[in-house]
Amino acid sequence: MIRAYFDNNATTRPHPEVVDAMMPFFTELFLNASSAAGQIMGADKVVLGAKRAMGRLLGSEDLANEIVFTSGASESNSWAIKGLEMGHGDVVVSTTIEHPSVLAALASLKKSGVEIRLVGCDHNGVVDEQAFRDALVPEVRLVSVMLANNETGVVQPVQRLAGMANEVAPNCVFHCDLTQAAGRIPIDLADDLYDIDLASFSAHKFHGPKGVGGLFVRAGTKLQALLEGEQERGLRGGTLNSPGLAGLKRAAEIASERLSGMDRVQQLRDEFEARVLQTISGSSVNGCRALRLPNTSSLTIDHLDAADAVDELASRGLCVANGSACSSGSEAPSHVLTAMGLPYDLAFQTLRVSLSLDTSEDDLNLLVSELSAIAAAR
Repeated sequence: MIRAYFDNNATTRPHPEVVDAMMPFFTELFLNASSAAGQIMGADKVVLGAKRAMGRLLGSEDLANEIVFTSGASESNSWAIKGLEMGHGDVVVSTTIEHPSVLAALASLKKSGVEIRLVGCDHNGVVDEQAFRDALVPEVRLVSVMLANNETGVVQPVQRLAGMANEVAPNCVFHCDLTQAAGRIPIDLADDLYDIDLASFSAHKFHGPKGVGGLFVRAGTKLQALLEGEQERGLRGGTLNSPGLAGLKRAAEIASERLSGMDRVQQLRDEFEARVLQTISGSSVNGCRALRLPNTSSLTIDHLDAADAVDELASRGLCVANGSACSSGSEAPSHVLTAMGLPYDLAFQTLRVSLSLDTSEDDLNLLVSELSAIAAAR
């Protein structure tokens, strides 16, 4: 039984209104949204509604026609990176702290003769801007930098980096993984982030259903079709996930309405970190001197085996993580933490605590109490 949940960067609990919005598409509106009957009876309206709601969450409803739906951010990341026509002589610039789905796609691209240049970060987890500038050459075809890191919550200066890239390689495409940021901090692809050409997102990170997300493809960006078919302007064929899109639509609407509430989440996060630092000896917060997502804490506790602590907390009904969900169970230390200069032993002693709008002060009091007991027994 879950007593308190602190792993929202892995996934979030679907909002009750999201579940309610999905149900009709399993029953009376089960029709294929692309079929004649589906269009006559209104099953197709959920597609445009979801695009408009997602557009608003990303800055403007006018972005609706530039959104293509996928199964989630990992698919979108892979498509964005491998969907451009590239080969020998082309260069891709990314960072050492990207999500595993990005790094895997880059490794695959390297096999085709594309040069991959990975830029490091400073000890706060912020991309090294001088190293990034040095990596740029006119042959750069693609740049991929996440907006917010899934392990530390550190927010990257992507618009500034995109401006640098455009100065050196005016024809390059800039991809940004928005997965952790969407619904947690304001995003404006229509204005503030106008140099972003491709952007990935996933509904289950902002209290929507799993298995549905998308890729923002700015008008004029040439991307090869992921799957041939008539759906999604010929870019991603296949029957659309109508129930999932109904859930994404409502989740995006709620996230837009509740975005200001993240100020309270940040206050809770800061108070939680202060209590941990005060009560647990040998504790520290990674990335605390950088701009971070309001919900994320990366806590290193000296001599505490993070994997054992995660298991012990889970046995007590509390869910935290010792890294990203995609790397859970790995015997290697976090590539993000080691890129920040954290020694291997301390990387294995690091927990990720990620809050949501549903997190209460009582929840955090419980976590501090249980974590203190586990640390005291180490």
